Amino acid sequence: MRLGWLLVLLTAAGCGSQGAVRAALQADLPTLKRSIADEASAGRLDRDRVVDIAEAVASREVYSERGGQAARRIRLLRGCSQPLLPALEARAERQDEGGAEAALLLIATGARRPERYADRYDDADSGAWRAVSARASTMPQRFTQRRRYFTDPDQRVRRAALEAALEAPGPLDLDAMIEAARLDPDPHARSLAVRGIGAIGGPRATQALHDLWERAEEDERLTILEGWRKPRTYRAGGRAALLKVAEAGRGITSVAASGALLADPSLAPIATTLLSQAIADGASDEQVLALSMIPSEARVLPLFVDATRDADPTVRVAALERLLDVPKERARAIEALRSEARRSGAAAEDARAALAFAGDAGVEPLLVKALASVDPSRRRSAGLGLLALGRYGRAAVLLGDTNADVRVATACSILAAER
Repeated sequence: MRLGWLLVLLTAAGCGSQGAVRAALQADLPTLKRSIADEASAGRLDRDRVVDIAEAVASREVYSERGGQAARRIRLLRGCSQPLLPALEARAERQDEGGAEAALLLIATGARRPERYADRYDDADSGAWRAVSARASTMPQRFTQRRRYFTDPDQRVRRAALEAALEAPGPLDLDAMIEAARLDPDPHARSLAVRGIGAIGGPRATQALHDLWERAEEDERLTILEGWRKPRTYRAGGRAALLKVAEAGRGITSVAASGALLADPSLAPIATTLLSQAIADGASDEQVLALSMIPSEARVLPLFVDATRDADPTVRVAALERLLDVPKERARAIEALRSEARRSGAAAEDARAALAFAGDAGVEPLLVKALASVDPSRRRSAGLGLLALGRYGRAAVLLGDTNADVRVATACSILAAER
């Protein structure tokens, strides 16, 4: 069986199936790392070659694990599925959890028509495969069965059914969605249900979200804000609800509500004023969120400049990042970000990322140094920065990283950038 999978991927890879590509397809990490280093030394590691290796790495990860780990690995590839369709199609033929996850991904991205799976696994003993039928239930004739899935004992099935309902809302789903938003033990399922309520819309949906708000924690309230801003709910009272939360001026939810109102031309000036107040007087997390949302208008530029002197480095970096878009402030912002980037900690990592995405080649040595970090998240972040600079050959070392999440994230980022 292993040979069969390898032949599928070698055929898909074509004439590039040698050296690092072949090592990637065979999941031979030591050889892959050596091959990448050898190809770099020989000057053969150009952008196209790195893309070939990334595709081989990601394709091999599609079937390199079993059970729940296989499903998790495949979920990480959602953002770059298009070039991986041959591997995903082949993986979906295996009747295990990884195969079910591949089928879910093919349905979610539109690569396979849902009718193919709609009632095929309704009574499957495997929750992973019942989830496939649930996710495929986007046609009106499947809505009754889909609502039954909202209370399935397996959370994978409930999530898949709620995702299908969010994609294709049915008015009769509302009561069942309200119950799921109230009672489902899985936070992600509750979040999907809240967004589904918003998608259905109308006065009852708006009131249901009000009722949920009263007993919700902060994370859940942020999801309720998403429900209120859905078009059908926004027109049926969501607008007033968002404005009330925004004008309360307390906490991250008020900032998020203000940001949501920016899309409404009649309320954008009020929202900008409220975000300005958060930048000037809010807690650090409120300042950072407000800085990321507020439009770059002449009247708010002094707030950006003031925030660059904040005691919290995360606020300083967020403000400097906004100043990169202001021509007369860009040079000063780059210099200040370089200073922040030489420090340690999360804010320094954010500064390095900001410089990379701004195209500042001076940050490259810091990113290359971070490739050797013992922290996988730092290595991953450094790789993304190098890719933003176009330094594919430098980032390619992470395609042979010992941490699978780093390998997958790097490969997927490369493939997504090429799409």
